[in-house]
Amino acid sequence: MSINLRNEVNLGDLHLAHEDLTIHREAWMDDAACKGRTRLFFGVAGERPERRVRREAEARDVCLSCSVLEACRTMARDGRENGFWGGESEEERAAAGYPPRSISRRAVQQASLEAAAS
Repeated sequence: MSINLRNEVNLGDLHLAHEDLTIHREAWMDDAACKGRTRLFFGVAGERPERRVRREAEARDVCLSCSVLEACRTMARDGRENGFWGGESEEERAAAGYPPRSISRRAVQQASLEAAAS
């Protein structure tokens, strides 16, 4: 599924228009067990490690019961996503050779370096 958006603003003599923005959404996402539970799968800035461990354990439980786990994991790996996707944390994906585009924690950076060295 794709959604095409066009932003236009009229301010009297000033007319602003953004280029078309197309957002692609995979069909399997509608069947995901995590749908609507964004906060569980993406931590807040400055999240304490103990809280992250608990949040990711709960997210993993949701993923393990999900019918689209493999498609989700593949998309996250191929897209170098941040957050918890397909039953994997950013560190786990980095260790498997799929680091996120932007590395926000030292543990993710370390896992990425170790995977590259092996």
